[in-house]
Amino acid sequence: MTIHMTTYGSSNASIASHTTKSSSVTTTTPSFTQEMYSDPEMRPYLRAYYEKAYAPIRERIAAMREEGYEPVTFEGSNGTAATEISADQYEAMIPDFDSWLDSQKTIVPKLRSSQEQMLEHARERVRRAEQTSPDDQSDVRAIFSVGDQILGYMDKYGGMASHNIGGYLRTFDIQANELGLTGQARIDYVTDAISRRYPDVEITTYSNQNAPTERQFKQRWYPHHDVDQAYQTELTEAREALARAEEIYRKQQSNIREMQSFLLGLMERDA
Repeated sequence: MTIHMTTYGSSNASIASHTTKSSSVTTTTPSFTQEMYSDPEMRPYLRAYYEKAYAPIRERIAAMREEGYEPVTFEGSNGTAATEISADQYEAMIPDFDSWLDSQKTIVPKLRSSQEQMLEHARERVRRAEQTSPDDQSDVRAIFSVGDQILGYMDKYGGMASHNIGGYLRTFDIQANELGLTGQARIDYVTDAISRRYPDVEITTYSNQNAPTERQFKQRWYPHHDVDQAYQTELTEAREALARAEEIYRKQQSNIREMQSFLLGLMERDA
C-alpha cells in the first residue's frame, strides 16, 4: 500500500513530508509546522478540527438552554460568593475560527515552550534534592550578624537573604544589582560596603574550601530548624511537582498527537 501525501505551502512548506520505505510499503508521514495555520489549503482541515474540538462545549450550551438552566450562586465558608458560568458566558468563551488560528500561531507555541521549561526546572529541582544532603557544603559565603542575631547572609551566586532586623542591608544589595554585579564580585562589593557603613555588623565570609555544611549553618543560626525534616520535605515536594509537570506535559503531547492524527486522516481521505 502506498499513501501519497501533498506538501502544502510554497517556500515555507506548512507540512514537510518524511518518507520511509520497506520491501512492500512506502509511507509518507507529514511533519506539522506552525506555517500550516496560515496555509489556505490547510484551512478546511483545520476548520474541521476546530468544529470537532468545540462540539462538546456547544452541545453543553444547547442542553443548558433547552433545559432552561439557571446558574447557581454558592457562598463559601469565608463568606465570598461564586456563581456558575451561564450558557451565554460559555458561548462568549468560544473563539471564532480565525481567532483560534491566530492563537495556535502565537499563544499556543509560547504555552508549549513554557511547559517544557517548567518540566525541565522540575527535573532539575529533583536532581538537586536527590544529589544533596544536609551534610553537604552549603552555598553560604557571607553571614551578617550582631552577637548571636543573624541579620542576613549571601550565597555563592551573590544572592542575599535578610531578616526584618537586617532589612537595611538591602540597600547595598540593590546597589550591587544596579551595577550588574554577580557571584564573588557582588559578595565583595556588598561586604565591603556594609563593613564601611556599619562597623558594628560582624561579617563572616567563606570560600569554596571552608564554607559550612547546611547542617552546621542551620544549627548555628537557626537552632530550632529541623534540617533533616526540611530536606525530606523538599525532596517530597520536588518529586510531587515533577509528577504534576510530567502529567501536564503528557496531556499536552497527547493533544498534539490527537490533532495531527485527525488532520492526517482527513488528508489521506482527500488524497
